[in-house]
Amino acid sequence: MKIENWETAGSLAPLYQELQQLGLETNIAELEAFGYTIVPAEKIGPDGYHVELKEALEDVVKRRFGDLRDDQDRWKNVNDNLRFLLWENPAFEKITCNPAGLGLAQYLLGTNCILSLCNGWVKRQGDGRTGIHGDYLDPTPEAHPGQNINANVHYFLTDYYKEDGAISFLPGSHRWQRQVSPPESKYWADRAVSVEAPAGSAVVWGNHTWHGSYPRKNPGFRMALQCEYMRPRYQPQEPYRETVTQEILDRNPVRFAGLMDVYGPFPFGKNDRNDDGRASQAPPGTGHGRGNLDSYCSLFDLEPAAGRTSLRPNYAYHHHDGRMAFQRHRDNFEKQQAKAVKNEPL
Repeated sequence: MKIENWETAGSLAPLYQELQQLGLETNIAELEAFGYTIVPAEKIGPDGYHVELKEALEDVVKRRFGDLRDDQDRWKNVNDNLRFLLWENPAFEKITCNPAGLGLAQYLLGTNCILSLCNGWVKRQGDGRTGIHGDYLDPTPEAHPGQNINANVHYFLTDYYKEDGAISFLPGSHRWQRQVSPPESKYWADRAVSVEAPAGSAVVWGNHTWHGSYPRKNPGFRMALQCEYMRPRYQPQEPYRETVTQEILDRNPVRFAGLMDVYGPFPFGKNDRNDDGRASQAPPGTGHGRGNLDSYCSLFDLEPAAGRTSLRPNYAYHHHDGRMAFQRHRDNFEKQQAKAVKNEPL
C-alpha cells in the first residue's frame, strides 16, 4: 500500500517511507519475525566503505596497545571490547548517522533515540567468545518492558562466518522478553545460529534478542564496530553529552546533536526544567519530541549542521527562581502563544 504522512502514525510514517527507499522492507520484517536482521554492504555504503573504519579501528588498537600483529601473545584467546571510540576518528562519528543502520534502530526505538555507545570488537584465533545473553542490565523480569529499550548495529569490518568467530543469535527469542539463565546460556552456546556475511555487512537487533558469538578458528582477527542506540529516558553507557564539542556538532548532521542528547530535558534542577527556549528552537531530530511528524529528521539530511545546533549550557541546577512549577509552565505557554501570534521564532 502507499505510505503517506498520516498524522496518527507520527514520525514512523516518513521513517518507513525512507526505509522503503533504502530497500529495507525485508529487514523490517525480519526484525519483527526473528529479532535480528543482516543488512548487505551495498545498502549501507559504497563499495569498500568499511575499509576506512577498519583502518581507523586498527589505529586505535595501535595507540592503546601497540601494533595489531597475529603473533602477539597478548591477543591469544582474546575477544576484546574497545570502549569510547567515538572521538578517536571522525569516521566513527559519521557511521552513527548511517541511513540504513540508524534508520532500522529508529524503527525499533523511535525517531528520538540517542546514542548509548560506539565500541570496537577485536577477536583473535582461539577460545575467546561471548556467552549467550539478552541486553538487559537488570535481569529481573519486572524490568523488561515489551518495547525495545536499546538496539545494536554491528558493522562487520572483516568477514563474519562461523569459523571467523561470528556473532550468533537465537531467532525468535525476542518474543520471550527475559534474560538467559546460566544453564540456558551453556545449552545454546553451540546451538545458536551464526551470522554468515562478508565484510561491509551489518547486523541489527533489539535488546530482547538472545545472542552470543563463536570462537575464532581461522587465523587472523575478526573486527567489528558497534553502535548501540537507546530510548532517551535511559542512561547511555558513554558520556557523549558531556564530552562532545561545538566543533564536532558543527561538522556532523543535525541528527547527530540529537544522538548526543544535547537538547534533552533531563536532568531537572530545582526549577523543574530549564526554560531557555533551546528545545523549541532546535531543528527537528535534535530534541526528545513526541514522535510527531514535525519532529522528524530525514535519514538523508547528512549535511554538516554548521552552527544550527549547540552544546548544552551549564545550568544552575542548585538555584531556585522562586516560581512554582505550575506558574513556570503557565508563563512558558503564554510566552509561546504570544510569539505564535506575532509569527516569531519560539
